[in-house]
Amino acid sequence: MRIKLNVGASPIWRKKGWTILEHKPSKNTENYVLGNAADIDLPDDGCSIIFCSHVLEHIPHFQIQKVLLEFSRVLETGGVLRVLTPDLKKIATAYAGEDENFFKQALEEDENIRRDLGLGGMFMNFIVSPGQDNILLDRNLSEFIGGYAHLYAYDFEMLKILLKDCGFSDIQQKEFCDSSISELREPLHVEGLEPKWQNLNQKFYKKHGLIHKYKDGHYNINFTITGFDRDPLTSLIVEAKKSRKVSPSDVQDINGEGVLNYNRYGFSLLHYDEIRDKLKLLGIETKK
Repeated sequence: MRIKLNVGASPIWRKKGWTILEHKPSKNTENYVLGNAADIDLPDDGCSIIFCSHVLEHIPHFQIQKVLLEFSRVLETGGVLRVLTPDLKKIATAYAGEDENFFKQALEEDENIRRDLGLGGMFMNFIVSPGQDNILLDRNLSEFIGGYAHLYAYDFEMLKILLKDCGFSDIQQKEFCDSSISELREPLHVEGLEPKWQNLNQKFYKKHGLIHKYKDGHYNINFTITGFDRDPLTSLIVEAKKSRKVSPSDVQDINGEGVLNYNRYGFSLLHYDEIRDKLKLLGIETKK
C-alpha cells in the first residue's frame, strides 16, 4: 500500500492513514519516518501523495532542487504533490501597492510577522525570518549570529520551472482547498472543532480555551490539529503529478556554472583552506 506523506507537518498534526516526515524521532514508526525533505527514508515510488505546507521557504535555495528530486523519487508515477509556500508575487504586489489592509489581514494569519519596520519589514519577513532551521555564522566560523526560518520565496513560475525539471507535469496553481484529491480539500483546523479554516492566533486560542505559547525554546500546546491547506491570503498553492522518473544526473544542476545563475559564487568560500579545515573539524565534508 502506497504511503500518504505529510512533509514538515507540525508535531501536533494528526491524520488517520497519513505518515509524517519528521527529523526528531529516533527511528521509523508506523506514523513517522525519520529524515528530512532532502533525504527521505522511503523506497522509490513508495508514496501516492506528498503534501508539503510552508516548508520550501525554510530550505536554502541551494538545496531546493535536491528536495524536489527527492519528492519525485519517493512518489509513484501519477502520484500527486501539493505544495504551499508564501506567494512572492501576491505579497510583493501588496507591498509595492502599499496595501496596508492586505498586511493587516496577513498579521491575522500569522501574528509573528514583524511590525517594527513598516510594510517593508512585514514583506521581508515572508522571505527571510528568524527561526531554528538554519544557523548563520560569520565567515570565520567563530561567531554565532542567529538562526533563520524563512530563507527564500517563490512565485508560481519559479516553482513550475523547478517542478518540470524534476519530473512533474500537469503543474497547476490552485485555490484554497481546491484539489484533485477530495481528502486534500479539508482545511487545517483544530481537532474537535468545525472543519473550517480559522486564523490560528492568540485571539482564536483564547476564544476556544486553547493554549499555544512559546518560551525559552519550548512550546506549551494543549490541542492537536488536522486537515491540510492553511493561510489562504498569503499562500501560493501548487499541485502537480509525477510524470516521469528522473535522477540527479538527468537534471541540470542549478548550482553549477552558468551565465543565468550566480549560485556558484555561494560556494566560493570553500576555496579557502582555513574555512575547509574548520568545517572538517566540525565533521562537515566539503567539495570544491
